[in-house]
This record gives sequence, C-alpha cells and structure tokens, in this order.
Amino acid sequence: MRKVSAKEFFTVLWSGVCQVLGWFFGLFGYKRDGWFAKCVWGMFAMSAAVITCIVASVLVYYACDDLWRSYGKRLVTCDDPECKANEYLSSVISFHNHGDGKGYVCNAKTGEKLLKNVEWIAGPLTGDSLVCFSNGVKRGYFSRMTGRVVVEPKYDHAWVFSDGLACVDDGGYIKFIDGTGKVVIDKKMPYFPNVEGYVFHGGYCVVESDEGHLRGLLDRKGNMVLPLEYSVISPTNDFKLWLLWKGDEKAVLDSNLNTIVPLMECDIYISDSLISVTKPDHTICEYDFKGNVVNDFCISQVRVMEYEKDEIVYMKNSAADDYDREEPGTYYHPKAIARLRAYRAGDEYEGLMTADGRIVTMPLYCDIDAIGYDLYLCTTPIRNKIIVNGKGEVVK
Repeated sequence: MRKVSAKEFFTVLWSGVCQVLGWFFGLFGYKRDGWFAKCVWGMFAMSAAVITCIVASVLVYYACDDLWRSYGKRLVTCDDPECKANEYLSSVISFHNHGDGKGYVCNAKTGEKLLKNVEWIAGPLTGDSLVCFSNGVKRGYFSRMTGRVVVEPKYDHAWVFSDGLACVDDGGYIKFIDGTGKVVIDKKMPYFPNVEGYVFHGGYCVVESDEGHLRGLLDRKGNMVLPLEYSVISPTNDFKLWLLWKGDEKAVLDSNLNTIVPLMECDIYISDSLISVTKPDHTICEYDFKGNVVNDFCISQVRVMEYEKDEIVYMKNSAADDYDREEPGTYYHPKAIARLRAYRAGDEYEGLMTADGRIVTMPLYCDIDAIGYDLYLCTTPIRNKIIVNGKGEVVK
C-alpha cells in the first residue's frame, strides 16, 4: 500500500471541501463570478475546513480516550467499578484496592474473595512468598500463591519477608519470624519508630542499640556479626558491599563482611567497578572490590598556568577620530607559560607538579595562580594568600 504524504492528504481534503461547498452554494444559485464573490466563497470554504478539522479532532480525541480508558481498566483495575487498582500477586491471586480500607484479595479465575477488609499490602522480596497486609488495625501475612492467611494480623508493626524471615513488633520488641509465624530470633531489642525498616539483605539485617543512635549487623542465625558501635551501616543497591560509618571514619566490607577499605577518616564513592577514597590530605586512591589498591594517587585535572612578564608592550590603535587624529594606543604585559603545572585532586584542592608529572606539592591549596616563571600565588583553605617557589617552599 502506497503511503500518502501530508501534502497530498490536505490537498485532497481541501478539494473535497471546495466541491461540497460549491455544490451547496450552487443549490441557491450562488456563482463565483467576480473578485468579491470569489473572496466570499473562499472565506466560507476556509471556515468550513477549520470547523471540519475541529470536529474531526474532537471525535478522534473522545474515541481514543474511550479506547484508552477501556484498555487501562483491563490492565490497571478490573471489572469492579469501585476498584482503584488491581495488583496481581501471582498468576491466580490478585489484590483489589478500594482506597478506603475495604480492599480484598481474590482468586482471579474464580472471583472468590479470599481476604476482605484489606487496607494495604507489601509484597516480599525475591524468593519469598508471604505478603504483609494490614486490616487497618493490625498486620499479618498471607500467601501470594493461595491468598490464604498464614500469620493472623496481630502485630502493631510488621515488615516484608526477605531471606525467609520477617521482622515484627511484638509488644514493643523486635522479633523475627519464619514462614510459619514461629519466632526464630528474639534479641530483646525494643522497637524504635524512626527506623526505616528491619529487613534482611544478603543474609544480614541492620539493628539499633537501646538508645537508637548506634547500629550493628545481625545474621540469619541471630548472631551479632558487627557490634552496635556504628553510626551508619548501609548496603549498596546490589547488596554486594556494605558501607560503615563510625564517627568521622568510614570503611567498606564485601558481602561476606571481609574488609575492602579499612576504617579511616575519608570520603568514599563507589562506582560499578572501583571504590574511590578521598583522604583528609585531599589525595585520592582507588581500590578494587577485592581490597587491592589500584591507583594510590589520582588527580582529576591538570592545567597550564600563564603569568604576566615584566616588559610592557604598546599596541597602537588603527582607528581615527572625527579630527583625523589617531586614538591613543593600549599598554599591556605579554604573557608567558610558567614552569610548573597546577593539578586538581580531591575536594577540588590543587597542588603543583612539573610538566613531566613529578609532584612538587601535595594538594594543599584552594587555588593557584602563576605570578612569575617559577613563582606561584596560592590560596590556603582559610582563604589566605601565600607565595610558593618552584620547589614548593613558601617565600617569606
């Protein structure tokens, strides 16, 4: 089938409109004789074409809107007119959310309502089958495969299943239950409302001290594999690494809690394959995920510096004024390249290096400017200025 261009489409449309109008006005004896008559006829034709396009656009919009609503209803909601969202938990079980605490879990094939008066649900992580739900008062768990309640809603707070375990608030204390509802870990830890969630990731769960300020790591057997002495314990998105904070010091552990970056005062950035560590002296080193130092001195930029020479050059302007007298020229100092380069390291701090890459000073300065061939004006962290020579020595 040959494709029709937009130009051809509108040409045919315009011809059709003109023919219809010509036939219509011909019924009343209207002729297109004369300049004025042709103008009037053209205005009518243009107006009719615009109105036709508007009407067609409105009809197309409402037709597409009806189709979209019908298609979206089949995908997002269901045949229940009061259902605001339909979420399939398995090939058979679905949750219908009414948004007023009267949602229900049903068998999608038979339509049987298996669990009523459900306010919300929270699905398990990969590999687990029990879904956490709330009836508006208490929380429990049901199977996403059968829709049947496995753990009755009796907890004030409950978290999703992960690694075969789920955390519940039982009388103000944190406990971990298995897939049958049996308590398998009870460390007599009080529940803290400000904690984002007690969920196992990669076989470990972050827990807090009685004061709620220090954190440790618990394994699936209930053992404290990291003591309650860290301010932050956080896994990476893929749960292959753990980032620890202890005061101003940080460390990185692998999934088996082996040390990759030892605890030290630093800033840490983790990429897909390397760990960048910025130390207090602003130097940067890189580790691989096995704990090996790949690069022990990384920089982000090197720049050439120019300085103004002592000589003065007079540049004469060529333009003339109204009196045909030459305008005054311009005096300036020509520039030259300094011997050393400025390199940038961590936290945007700069140091001096030779053109062949030999480090002269550590990255100690916020900014460096050349003021001579081998003389440099350096800005300290507290914004004072000092002059440093080509050996890195402060000139007094």
